[in-house]
Amino acid sequence: MPRVSKPERAYENQLVDLFRDSGWEVRREPQVPGEADLVVKNGNLEYVIELKRAPESRRDRVVPLLAEAILQAQAYAHKVPQAHALAIIASPHLSSAVVDQALEFHHNYAPDVAVGFLDDRGFRVFRAPGLESLNSPPPEIDQGRRAVPESQSYSLFSDLGQWMLKVILAQHIEPRFLSAPRRKIRNASELALAAGVSQVSASRLVRQLEAEGFLDRYADQIELVRIEDLLEEWQAAERRAFKEIPCRWVIPGHGRKQLESALQDYSARQIHQQPAENYGERNSPRVCLGLFAAAEALGVGFVQGVPPVLYVERMQAELIQQLGISQERAIQADVYLRIPSHKESIFRAAVEHKGVLASDALQVWLDVSNHPSRGKEQADRIRDQVLSPLLSR
Repeated sequence: MPRVSKPERAYENQLVDLFRDSGWEVRREPQVPGEADLVVKNGNLEYVIELKRAPESRRDRVVPLLAEAILQAQAYAHKVPQAHALAIIASPHLSSAVVDQALEFHHNYAPDVAVGFLDDRGFRVFRAPGLESLNSPPPEIDQGRRAVPESQSYSLFSDLGQWMLKVILAQHIEPRFLSAPRRKIRNASELALAAGVSQVSASRLVRQLEAEGFLDRYADQIELVRIEDLLEEWQAAERRAFKEIPCRWVIPGHGRKQLESALQDYSARQIHQQPAENYGERNSPRVCLGLFAAAEALGVGFVQGVPPVLYVERMQAELIQQLGISQERAIQADVYLRIPSHKESIFRAAVEHKGVLASDALQVWLDVSNHPSRGKEQADRIRDQVLSPLLSR
């Protein structure tokens, strides 16, 4: 195995922490031909990573390294079924101009390969499905708020970050719309305890909220301000492409009632077998209604006639069989399965209704806002009926 330099190992460690904090499974030095650096996986999305270090932020250094990383990542990915190549360039300092030139090269010659760039200041740019939330703006961009120390930059909208935000906001949202602990949270330690996350994750989120001006520094508890701005940024972070798997009923039935019955049978086994505080890997995937079907279950539905979407933790043949659906010849889908990248945020906050779990109202608002099937009207209804107490503060 080629010897890895200390600087490259430091960037590799940084990548491991970055992906794990965002809910990805990480395998370091995977046993695949060609000696790839890392393999990361989240649901059905898997990347084989080739990392290159550029000592200087110069086009004649960065672009050739990117080309080499792309070729190697492609070769490694061919050895891992269903995996995609991801070429990443790391450097002590990357200028926006050089990154733009490298992205232009990528666009012209390898647009189907995922790429990423990061440096010691916390500057990160990823052009890869499912990794948009890892992006951070370069420090020189003036956002009209106090500068964030780059080395401490942390995504507010990682998987656990979104879940913790829901815990903080829960006291202003009715329990029938969002499932989360409702208590006074005075500091990061209490947030970690309430959300069931590590002290490190909670501390990072609180620091970032304060650095970006979303925390009331004079309140006696964790109190958010500029909530409308926060929600807009959250909404923008969630505008990503999802892979939806069309399915049909094996035995055609009565649509909504058939789906409700199938989910009740499945959920009854899951809800009562798993303790509420256990958020680890389950033998059976978690499932909940999403988008318009969830809005209907929560009593704030507005759009009819759209095939329901089911969030599933991961694809499993037994799950498909238990639900009574099939992926074969599902051109006109009865139901769509969606594997979310932010699993904990979705499934921990899901609300039980008539024995069926449905995405929380805040998640539905995020998901439907840009949906072509009258998503804006549905989002506006949720905003008026559910989120107004937040926005009026």
